[in-house]
Amino acid sequence: MEIWSRLPLGRCSHIILLVGLGSLCLWGQAPRDQRARVNVGSSQDTDTIAAKAQAALQAGNYAAAIERLKELALIAPDVGEVHSNLCVAYYFSGRFVEATNECRMAVKLKPALANAEYFLGTSLAENGYCTEALPHLERGFHKVADKQLKRIIGTDALRCYMDLNETAKDVTLDEALIREFPDDPEILYLSAHLYSNLSASASQHLLVVAPGSYQFHRIDAEVLELQGKTDDAIAEFRRALEINPHAEGVHCAIGKLLMQRGPSNLSKAQEEFEEELKNDPGNADAEFQLGQIAGSLRNWSEALVRLKRATELNPKLVAPQIALGEAYVSTGRIADAVVPLEHAVEAAPGNPTAHYRLSVVFRRLGRTREAEQQLEAYKRAENDLLQSRQRIRGSVADGLANSNEGATDH
Repeated sequence: MEIWSRLPLGRCSHIILLVGLGSLCLWGQAPRDQRARVNVGSSQDTDTIAAKAQAALQAGNYAAAIERLKELALIAPDVGEVHSNLCVAYYFSGRFVEATNECRMAVKLKPALANAEYFLGTSLAENGYCTEALPHLERGFHKVADKQLKRIIGTDALRCYMDLNETAKDVTLDEALIREFPDDPEILYLSAHLYSNLSASASQHLLVVAPGSYQFHRIDAEVLELQGKTDDAIAEFRRALEINPHAEGVHCAIGKLLMQRGPSNLSKAQEEFEEELKNDPGNADAEFQLGQIAGSLRNWSEALVRLKRATELNPKLVAPQIALGEAYVSTGRIADAVVPLEHAVEAAPGNPTAHYRLSVVFRRLGRTREAEQQLEAYKRAENDLLQSRQRIRGSVADGLANSNEGATDH
């Protein structure tokens, strides 16, 4: 009699134990000659140890699981599956050196054990042996079906690529991870670090090869903008324009910074956006900003023209769709507001503002049921956004804590 069970272990759900009356092996049946060696002590004792190991894994009690699995390894030292499961238990206990040793043994005894190879890669990566880890991680990422394990393999591989400056590979893997786990805070955090590092590296190289170029002044301006140095950023953007008066996007950047200074700078900002459209007539952002300025001055006819033009130039931009809907409401054209707001909801279902504005419009049109649906969608989106921010803050805090621990260790 044999009993297969897939353990509900959260991130360890891929661990499988096989308990048989009179023999035991993990992830498969042991060969007959190995089963003879398993018969040290009674089969009942062996099954009892296996059951305790399984119960400990199910409870997430990896310390207890390790002790039981070590007993099984003494009973069946030549069964690769035992060492493979012991490797996994060590891994989730944070004991990566022991995990590496057990996975090496498992792969040596039975090269076909896929999970042993995957966790050999992750354990090596956690120990800092990225060059040795990556071949295992690369094979695992493309083969493994379990999503949680794929995430572990992928993030370890991405960190290794970043450590080894494998630029082409880390960008490709990052894109694959974002496609598969678009809302994962840890992956988004790694992605932000990746592109931040690439940006810093490119900026340093630009400073060396072209310190007087308009591109250098533009990057310098963007850095100053991030630092909150608005006046200095505007000055650097203008230096970029002195070198290349037709550089696309620069007038638009200056206009946005001027708008941050308050209403007294709206006319100057407007001039910048108009100059942007001379350089780039298809710039949806410039049209949107001009529509916003017109709306703030209650020039609704121009606002509607500008905002509608922005939505036509780039239908995927959500902010112009919402602003167009609001402009229709402000002019009393409530029914006309439905279409752009519905487009906003379709383009960004996680945007709370779009759902809320559409809810208000539906209510004013007497479409109560649809208004309630949008209000519920607004509440869900607002809650999801709050939880996402909390997860990201938690990931950042964990990352800082790990960095501090690493600094202390060294």
